[in-house]
Amino acid sequence: MTDQLWWGTFPEAGLGTPTGMGEGLWRQTPADATLALALDAPSWLVAHPSLPLIYAISESEGSQVHAVDVSDPESPRVVASIPTGGSSACHGMLAAGALTLYLTHYVSSELSVIRIGDDGLFEDEEPGQVFAHAGSGPNEARQEASHAHFVGYAPGRKHLLVCDLGTDELRRYALRPDGLLDEDGIAAALPPGTGPRHFAVNGDLIYVVGELSTSVLTLRWEPATASADLIAQVPATTAEARTAGARDSSGILQVDDVLLVGVRGADVIAVHDLSPEGEVRYRGSFDAGHWPRHFAVVGERLHVGCERGHEVRTYALADVLALAPEPEAGLMQELPYASAGLPSPAFVMEG
Repeated sequence: MTDQLWWGTFPEAGLGTPTGMGEGLWRQTPADATLALALDAPSWLVAHPSLPLIYAISESEGSQVHAVDVSDPESPRVVASIPTGGSSACHGMLAAGALTLYLTHYVSSELSVIRIGDDGLFEDEEPGQVFAHAGSGPNEARQEASHAHFVGYAPGRKHLLVCDLGTDELRRYALRPDGLLDEDGIAAALPPGTGPRHFAVNGDLIYVVGELSTSVLTLRWEPATASADLIAQVPATTAEARTAGARDSSGILQVDDVLLVGVRGADVIAVHDLSPEGEVRYRGSFDAGHWPRHFAVVGERLHVGCERGHEVRTYALADVLALAPEPEAGLMQELPYASAGLPSPAFVMEG
């Protein structure tokens, strides 16, 4: 592993419980993992590309984003904080050129735009733009309202797309040169009950992970209309639920010609191969610990936060990419890993 990783955590009792209960920004080194800075539920972290700053997003009722100076990694400190303009901010992305920070909110469903100065700090005392959305889906328990879960660039990088888990839509926003946005309608309406959570882009293809449908959807981007058409859908895994009554997909990551998809409940990471044309072909799944939430590749290793297992796991990336095809349908495989205890890990990034 690298010399250092940063982890954001939920309260030890889990997502949705009161914040300010010992969670925060953890620093993991080869020697140990320690709480470096107490913060309310920093469930997503964004690194500034050139400055020793991390933007830590507190997933709480009155969400805030904190600019954290990590020039001294043993003593990180908050140098600025502002409200995000919504409730339960759950994902963030820094615009190219670090002009703006984009934030999505799971509960209140806004997309917020925060202007960033040359010093990496916030230009204003509140978001420069806040875009609301309304709607619902057929899953009464999870799609009772709009839920903005993820924001990323569309192919061509002229638009942003927001995964709306509650309405089964990819919302579209046109980019201005200064990083601000114009609301631009819906880029794709997905099958009812999909619950889009995250996506990855591969050329003109968009791979969307459906949290509620536990599937991977392939969409083709059409530049002329700035829209995406569904061309294929496959199950995220064949592994059955083992630690919860249902499965749901938690994340998607492309590594060369492989897609890695986290599936909670089944508690696996599924490995899918991509054909030269971008077709998704399921290969197999391996045990990823109890409730794998966020995972990332750093160097030659895959790091997985097992939220309900209160554990972080590290796998050799070569082992992951060499996973054998499943010997029989639904069989979960085992890979060697290193483990460290950490309460309710939610996000990992390189230090």
